[in-house]
Amino acid sequence: MHPSAILCLLSGLPAAGKSTLARCLVSALRSRSWPCFVISYDDIILKEAFPSVNDETGSPDEKSSWKLHRQKVLLCLERFLQILNNTPHALYSPIEDDVIWMRFICCLKHKDGQSLSASNNSEILPDSLCMQFLRAPLVVLDDNFYYPSMRYEVFQLARKYCLGFCHVHLDCPLELCLRRNRHRATPLPDDVIIAMSNRIEPPNPNKNSWEKNSLAVTTMDFIKDKDINTIMALFENAMNNPLLPHEDDAGQKEADRICCASSLVHQTDRALRHVVSQAMKTAKDNQASSRNLRSLAEQLHKLKESLLDDLRHGHLRGRGFNLRSMDEVVIEATELFERETMNIVSSD
Repeated sequence: MHPSAILCLLSGLPAAGKSTLARCLVSALRSRSWPCFVISYDDIILKEAFPSVNDETGSPDEKSSWKLHRQKVLLCLERFLQILNNTPHALYSPIEDDVIWMRFICCLKHKDGQSLSASNNSEILPDSLCMQFLRAPLVVLDDNFYYPSMRYEVFQLARKYCLGFCHVHLDCPLELCLRRNRHRATPLPDDVIIAMSNRIEPPNPNKNSWEKNSLAVTTMDFIKDKDINTIMALFENAMNNPLLPHEDDAGQKEADRICCASSLVHQTDRALRHVVSQAMKTAKDNQASSRNLRSLAEQLHKLKESLLDDLRHGHLRGRGFNLRSMDEVVIEATELFERETMNIVSSD
């Protein structure tokens, strides 16, 4: 595999303009004879798998099959990289969902302009696709990527295969995204996009050093030429600075663990703040006195900090957890906090 191939993330709210930007980039790259593959999660993940909204928390239900489908796409991406890297077949990442894999391959062929039926072999890519990748191409992943942990998984793949890595975040006003979404053939519910806007975390190189090669682009009515030029410069920087695997694997694993733990605490904190807000609103609606409201706020703050401190130390009320199941941990911690909050409210 050419060492300067690039993985690029396009992130942002639904209808922020990611697919439009991807088309503009493909056109601009074609004029420079740069091969470009666009992997759109929307083309691979069926609409039925997208998260519903939890009525109690007002946030996407992470227990949906959407998370599982995202993991499958990531496995497909690694399989794609392994095939192009001539990795021995026995070492391929296991793909248990042939439908997702074939949709992934069809997405590649479609963007390349080839027939979707060019190859029926789920393990082989057309030679023309492989040859294009060898000429230092760009692989663009078009998705929301609203949590840093989602983006970090792709960064780890780029580092594992010595690729360049960059990230373009599309910043678009919520109301404009909602308006655009309503005019789509199959729009998402407004509440899903609103909930995502409350949770999305743009790239923060000051907090996450691995996001240093990131760029935020404001998208309104159209993509500006100067934005395309700036993104091209970002691509060139990524191409000239491919990531290298860490020699100290143990040290890197610890760094990865710390990064995941930090993201876990942040996600849980946001979910618990919503629970606190709802509990305080209910208390006010029930005509609680100012003194009782202050007392309740203090108790809930102490309870929240206690639970977050548990997570920082790798356990949840004395029980360990697996950081690979981060979303499940957030849900479990939130449900636990809700129960303990109800006990406090009931005792007042």
